[in-house]
Amino acid sequence: MRKQTFLYSTLEDLDLSMTFYSNENNSSTKATLLYFHGGGLLYGTRNDLPEVYCELLVENGYNLLAVDYPLAPEVKLPTIISCLTEAIDWFLKNYQTTLGLKKPDYFLFGRSAGGFLSYLLSARHLLPEQKGLISFYGYYDLTNPSFNQPSTYYNQFPKIAPLTAQALICPKPTAEVSINERFSLYLSGRQFGNWLSYLVSTPSEKETFSLTDTELTALPPTFLAHSSADQDVPVETSRIANTKIPDVTYEEVEKLPHDFDGDITKSEGLQVYQALIVWLDKTLATS
Repeated sequence: MRKQTFLYSTLEDLDLSMTFYSNENNSSTKATLLYFHGGGLLYGTRNDLPEVYCELLVENGYNLLAVDYPLAPEVKLPTIISCLTEAIDWFLKNYQTTLGLKKPDYFLFGRSAGGFLSYLLSARHLLPEQKGLISFYGYYDLTNPSFNQPSTYYNQFPKIAPLTAQALICPKPTAEVSINERFSLYLSGRQFGNWLSYLVSTPSEKETFSLTDTELTALPPTFLAHSSADQDVPVETSRIANTKIPDVTYEEVEKLPHDFDGDITKSEGLQVYQALIVWLDKTLATS
């Protein structure tokens, strides 16, 4: 598997890059997955997908393009979405010349907050070349009560006062912060029920950045995965989406934490990625 890094944009002085995972010979590529990482939009890194899954996708004919995006709260959601729109447009402009691909076919793939971004972009920046949407334990509705009130789960941990957490905010935009450096900003936000204030400028914007039922019914073919025991994003999110999206495949695992595919010693993650490849092949065959 080959890894290459490309710059797709800059924001102020911040370089926004992408890592391209591919075979040495790209001519047999079926499609490319544009991948957005999780981290509550406050932390994370584009290269967080375990290598075993990257290799599995590439071996089965799917390249992976893992994309930077500027993190909140240094920027708000409109800027994040605008940068990712640029990333999609960069892919479509450069898939032949820079990446050496024959086809511009792509899927948006996100985990957790990246799933949220994939939902939004699939609803509001859907292009003919996009063949589907993949959300692992993602969400599409910022008005969900569990995001807007103190979390019972996160309040089991020692309290982190908002002012203490806010000391972690950087003076200028950043696109990569490790979980160790900034998880406490997210933790505090969920403990006090103010996490979303880091993403939007006004409370009414929570609705602006939530998909309507009409938008859900207009989504492209969708693959969802979630754990029944998710302590961070309620499993009902994907269960409800499974009833509202017309062309949907849903895999639910039992009794595992939020990011169930992060622990590669567990077989469930690999099984879901194998199911994903079957779905990808089928979706392309019928598109």
